[in-house]
Amino acid sequence: MKWMSWVGAGLLVVGLVAAGLSAFAFSRAGETAARIDASLQASEDLLREAESAKESDPARYEQLTGEAGRRAQFAELDQEEHDSQTQGAQLLAAGAVAGLAGGAGLLVIGRRRARV
Repeated sequence: MKWMSWVGAGLLVVGLVAAGLSAFAFSRAGETAARIDASLQASEDLLREAESAKESDPARYEQLTGEAGRRAQFAELDQEEHDSQTQGAQLLAAGAVAGLAGGAGLLVIGRRRARV
């Protein structure tokens, strides 16, 4: 049953590659989360500044609220990207676990059958 050992080793390699890709995807999701936080913070700052300029400069108020709205939209789009990155990373992690478990199982079974 030498083929079981080869398939098991192949699955282990695939599982390790999937684990590496999963780590990369989680890293990208973390960067996107930081970008979301920065966009939301900028939007809040612009809204505070707009409130202080509301009475004295209505044109500036409109400009600042428009910019705050754009920043909030960027955060919303980044949130969708973050969700898809996180979901992809979770699927890759699940595939990595399955590949590693299946590969290890086939290696054990292949070696036991080779002894018998």
